[in-house]
Amino acid sequence: MEIIRDKLFLFCTILDFGKGSKVLRFSRELGALGGTIFLGRGTVRSELLKKFGLVDIRKEIFITMVDDTQEDAFYDNMIRKFHLDKPHHGIAFSIPLKQCEKLNGNKYISNPEKKGVNKVDYEAIFVIVDKGSLDDVLDAAGAAGSTGGTVIHGRGSGVQEKVRLFNIEIEPEKDIILILSKKEKTEPIINSIKDRLNIEEPGAGVIFILDVTRTLGLYQGN
Repeated sequence: MEIIRDKLFLFCTILDFGKGSKVLRFSRELGALGGTIFLGRGTVRSELLKKFGLVDIRKEIFITMVDDTQEDAFYDNMIRKFHLDKPHHGIAFSIPLKQCEKLNGNKYISNPEKKGVNKVDYEAIFVIVDKGSLDDVLDAAGAAGSTGGTVIHGRGSGVQEKVRLFNIEIEPEKDIILILSKKEKTEPIINSIKDRLNIEEPGAGVIFILDVTRTLGLYQGN
């Protein structure tokens, strides 16, 4: 196995339903070895969009691994082909990776960033809660300054959550909420969610935060 040292990023884009396969095609043209598309729902907290019924829209989330020689081309193509530099066309962002073993058999180890290099003023907040708690999460986040998020449905079971029906163990349904937050709002947002949902109680949910090194198309509440 060859070990390759480079700066690695998880390139993520969230677009309207039906566009994920188009991103996958051009990502291959740009040298990505593959990618993953999964379904989600976008929620934008805007009174104007509520009037048109556009607060809960089906989305496709595409993710792939890129290095720093590919990243600019990915963002340039998102502007040229999907107009992400304009409001309400979608968003893209990069999350730094430490290590990745790809399908070609190589191991990629990311070179560490120098302190102070990341100038992007955003972080990615992930909240995992039982299905049915979504509105409470969004209301709490909105009260602390969030303008919306992306929801992904999943299933999960912890020690506190085993459920059986006819002697068959059932995995409870979960909502995974992704919120891209300005750094100065991250702490108020997670504190608001923790207080509303009692996250610190066993089985109530999980919150974690990831660095973001680059963004495109983020909605600012206008």
